[in-house]
Amino acid sequence: RVPVQMQSRFSAKGRVMTGEGELRDLSLWGCRVTSPVAFPVGEHLECCIFPQDAANPFVIDGATVRWINAREFGLSFTSVRPGVQRQIAQLCRTQAA
Repeated sequence: RVPVQMQSRFSAKGRVMTGEGELRDLSLWGCRVTSPVAFPVGEHLECCIFPQDAANPFVIDGATVRWINAREFGLSFTSVRPGVQRQIAQLCRTQAA
């Protein structure tokens, strides 16, 4: 995982529950999000990541909440399109440099 600070927006699949937060610690397999909105462990989300230099967000089609604590939760990416995977890999390389 690499440390990042980016805005993110997420929504629960099949429920009217959405939120925004600051994405941190990004990897190809998941991320950590700081947010006032709490989702239960096991919740399936769609997540949009807004890199500072990109007008278009990366859309993670499927992510599962793996852990929660005070104002933070961890997401495991479960469904990511190949093009988005390449974008995340590039972003991680850039941030790690």
